Amino acid sequence: MSDQPDLFDVDVSRAKRDGGMALVTEHEEDFSLQFAKHIDGLPKGWTGTCEDIRRDWTGIIPHPNAWGACWNAAKKRGQLVELPQQVHMTASKSHARKTHLHRKV
Repeated sequence: MSDQPDLFDVDVSRAKRDGGMALVTEHEEDFSLQFAKHIDGLPKGWTGTCEDIRRDWTGIIPHPNAWGACWNAAKKRGQLVELPQQVHMTASKSHARKTHLHRKV
């Protein structure tokens, strides 16, 4: 038995994840607003990844963690829906790992 009961607690893990993402978006408020407006401007049915947005982005360049935090926030707001299909990421720092495609609602 562990001396740290929260070490493998999924609820604690999610709460810490959400808290961290909230901090990132709060510190990148201008970017967060730009990002949400950009997602709003995508045509209904658009399908892609956050990497697709990053590749063509012309707005404020945020802290790297803000991309994922704002992408997740767009999902929570219902702007994007995760699809079952996965594709390889192409950014060199992504190391070709897979990510889910998303659709603009």
